[in-house]
Amino acid sequence: MVSYLTISRFKQLSLFIFLAALIGVFAVFFAISCSYAFKLFQIANIKLGCYSLLIIPAGFVMIVYLIKNYFPEAEGSGMPQVIALGHTEEIDKLSRFFVARAIFSKYIFIVLGTCLGASIGREGSTVQIGATIMTLGHKNLSRLQRKTLLTAGAAAGLAAAFNTPLGGIVFLFEELARGITVRNNIFKISIIAGSGIVAVLLAGNHSYFGTVGHSQLDYRWSIFPVALVIGIFAALNNFIFARLVHYSTLSKTSMLNKFRIKHPYLISLVAGFMIALIGILSSGLSFGNGYVESTQSLAGLIKLPQVYYIYKMLASYFSTLSGVPGGYFATSLAIGNGIGSFVHSIIDVANVQQYALLGMVAFLAALTQAPVTSLVMVLQITYSQTFTLPLIVACLVATWLSMLLNRSIYDYQIENYLS
Repeated sequence: MVSYLTISRFKQLSLFIFLAALIGVFAVFFAISCSYAFKLFQIANIKLGCYSLLIIPAGFVMIVYLIKNYFPEAEGSGMPQVIALGHTEEIDKLSRFFVARAIFSKYIFIVLGTCLGASIGREGSTVQIGATIMTLGHKNLSRLQRKTLLTAGAAAGLAAAFNTPLGGIVFLFEELARGITVRNNIFKISIIAGSGIVAVLLAGNHSYFGTVGHSQLDYRWSIFPVALVIGIFAALNNFIFARLVHYSTLSKTSMLNKFRIKHPYLISLVAGFMIALIGILSSGLSFGNGYVESTQSLAGLIKLPQVYYIYKMLASYFSTLSGVPGGYFATSLAIGNGIGSFVHSIIDVANVQQYALLGMVAFLAALTQAPVTSLVMVLQITYSQTFTLPLIVACLVATWLSMLLNRSIYDYQIENYLS
């Protein structure tokens, strides 16, 4: 006769498998939804023309109004809320971001923001939603059990969002697995694998940014000084970007942040107008998360203009300032791609794809100050393993300089959520 304990464990295991699969399904559905939403925006934007200067700000105000009055759990990118789990044992402070309705509200507002051309990513939100899904159906959990499930779901969400299971595992150990036992980490790796398998079955075993041809990745030693330059340049630009975001949205002494808190709809209106204006000036290149431009440039189909990374940084900054939820992961990769293209226009010793890869890993590492996660993510989403050594140089230089100059954006946001 099967014992009650055995039956209970089987039911629990079945629930874990189901929820891991659900994270994979949702990540694919989310990606498809955002892709169609941006295509819809591109079609509408051509017809709207200068009217986008009115439509986009109005849409932003509507989103911010709904979040502030009805869906507060949908605010932010999702990533700092999750990383904060690894920085505290008092996870009850973060509970409002991991309620079931956050799955619905986060999805709706990210898709709506994408429909309006906001320079936002869905990946951070997928991480938050993955964490939330993993706690569904579980009751009377201890703090450690809840933290284990939340971090497992978060890492699974990242893996499924980018189709990078190894990246999810590294993210787990580098950012989330503080105070969690090895046994629990093995359990979490199993969940990451489960969600990743489902995502691959549904969307195919593709690279997030396509594949860079191996002939484009053959490098000479002259690329290493370039990697050093790109690492420094990416860190300096990240310093400017991070300081702008901190001063405008996080600093408790900043006049602008105080004004934003007091007049959120006016700030959202102005930020939406600026995003529309930058979009017009950049011929539409600044809109969205940059996925299309990054994919095409890595494939050698387009050459990004020198000022692309500036357009993208400004659009990302104003998207954050507006209060529309969305993450930095995809946009930071696009900014890094643009930085690589800019440096290539000045120092041309190799093909532009190598510069783009160096810029992507450097800016992401500078932004997150998580070099191992950044390196593994870029390697997996571009299938560029043969180019690993130059990427390591750019990644480490950008991280070291970023840490010398300032704390990461996530550090400030984490403090804000935990205080």
